[in-house]
Amino acid sequence: MASTAPLLPGPRRIIASNLTLSASSAPNAKTEPAVEVRDETLLVEPILGGSLARARVATHKKIPTSNDGSGDIPLDDVPGFGIVMPNGLNMYYLDVAPNSEGVMHRTTSTDYLIVLKGTLSFLTPQDSFDAGTGYGTPKETLCHPGDTLVQRGIMHALSNRTDQWVRVLGVVAASDPNRVPVEGGPSSSTSQELRVLDDAWLA
Repeated sequence: MASTAPLLPGPRRIIASNLTLSASSAPNAKTEPAVEVRDETLLVEPILGGSLARARVATHKKIPTSNDGSGDIPLDDVPGFGIVMPNGLNMYYLDVAPNSEGVMHRTTSTDYLIVLKGTLSFLTPQDSFDAGTGYGTPKETLCHPGDTLVQRGIMHALSNRTDQWVRVLGVVAASDPNRVPVEGGPSSSTSQELRVLDDAWLA
């Protein structure tokens, strides 16, 4: 059962951008632009009935990104569950409520999760399983402040089995399709059978 305790305070975002050069100074190749620094507190929004909360930091529809312009940096809409920006990058804070169990899922992405506060329970299947009948007892890896999870298109769940909120910073990069080799499948000396693993959410 998720806690109804207040959410963690909104994290601070500081954006530094180059300002426009004047026409009179631009011809001098050694002239550097002034820098605009914008300081703001991000909005933390409850999701999934309050068991999770998210504060969006940045989105990029493509890599490499563009550093052109200054002023407000808009956030693009991220499709689906708001995790993976197709062909790009999505960055957000994710807060996990006390005493809450996550949903086992997989996305077509490489995710970097940095634990900032609390103890996160990272759950992964221990054996191959049939998604229609369940994944058995998952392996639990405890992640503490300063730990970084690198998730490479794997089935996983994020849970919080403590009585304190957990905060992680997530950087999610869209990936090529998730593929795994099939052992003992038809293969030759130059190729091996690969199975594509689609996005999945298990109830």
